[in-house]
Amino acid sequence: MGDAIRINRFLALCGIASRRAADELVRAGRVKVNGQVVSQLATRVDPDKDVVEFDGKPIRPQERTVYVLLNKPVGYITTAKDERKRPTVLDLVRVPQRLFPVGRLDADTEGALLLTNDGVLAYRLAHPRYGVKKVYHVVTDKPVKAEDLEQLRRGVVIETGPTSPCEARYLRGPRTIELVIHEGKKRQVRRMFKALGYRVEKLRRTSIGGVSLGDLPAGQWRYLTEGEVARLRRQVGLEG
Repeated sequence: MGDAIRINRFLALCGIASRRAADELVRAGRVKVNGQVVSQLATRVDPDKDVVEFDGKPIRPQERTVYVLLNKPVGYITTAKDERKRPTVLDLVRVPQRLFPVGRLDADTEGALLLTNDGVLAYRLAHPRYGVKKVYHVVTDKPVKAEDLEQLRRGVVIETGPTSPCEARYLRGPRTIELVIHEGKKRQVRRMFKALGYRVEKLRRTSIGGVSLGDLPAGQWRYLTEGEVARLRRQVGLEG
């Protein structure tokens, strides 16, 4: 957090008490800084360096839980760092909290990507057990036959085995398909179409768990609404 702050604000950030009530806790001798009881209300602490205890237990400020939707452009890597120095999605999302992506989108895939510091929710959203719905728009190199569209719906055998049944329909003609899947094998959508003899020319995820891009421009991000977060949590068995 950086610069030193007053002890009552530190206690408030830790969720111990309001600033006014925190002053009374300091006066009562219930707060230590670096092993020493403090009684001066003007005492300042550096959250990054000082060890603060309340009733004998170390305390730290509560980090705000953040949920972000990014419209990932092509060429960005879905990881925190890249050994090859390629641009990552975290280069696009600048917030004070340390975020991590929920699942992955390949470098050549664009669209909806969630980032958060809520580890439990991120784990469940990415786990196939919870079957979170992901919507993709797929542009192929040639028109997709009706029988192949039906095969997509039933499931396609790829190198690692059959995919689960999904939803598939034509969108703006037979070369553009809307695909709704509930799993997330590596490069799954591209591999499904390849197995049927098609090459994916463009792949864009438009929605995940009901959180949609809407008119969010490529490379831009926004915070999720409280309602969106609540719906995501309910989908994976967490309280809203």
